[in-house]
Amino acid sequence: MGYKICSTCGNDIPEESVRCCYCNSPQLAGRKPPVRGKYVYTVNLKAGLPSVEEGLARLETELMQAKHEGARLVRIIHGWGSSGIGGKLRESCRIFLGTKVFCGQIRAFLPGDDYSRENPSGRNLIKRYPVLKKSERADRNNKGITFVEL
Repeated sequence: MGYKICSTCGNDIPEESVRCCYCNSPQLAGRKPPVRGKYVYTVNLKAGLPSVEEGLARLETELMQAKHEGARLVRIIHGWGSSGIGGKLRESCRIFLGTKVFCGQIRAFLPGDDYSRENPSGRNLIKRYPVLKKSERADRNNKGITFVEL
């Protein structure tokens, strides 16, 4: 089975897909794949319910892969915990990303909780990455995601 690149988020999806399994956007026949660096690279960390250690190891790998592919923005789906007050993976990811910013390995990160046009940080992110307008309604104030600028 072959793969193609989602025309919205840039993830690899099965060639015969009519909808992306990551961002659910329709895939049009004959549409050119996005130019590397001009899309949001999406990582679903919560898939398979990994332990915190497994999730962080996978996050490290996925960030390196995204950088290698030329992505500049990564959407991390980590979920926000079954208790509704914030899960261990979510909190650990954000601490991990704070360390990465401090060490200069990533530019910045923005928790989904703060992602909206009403928030100056969210507004600036949308301004710098206009491709986010396509998924803004689904991502707005989403506690289960975090955006990372590489």
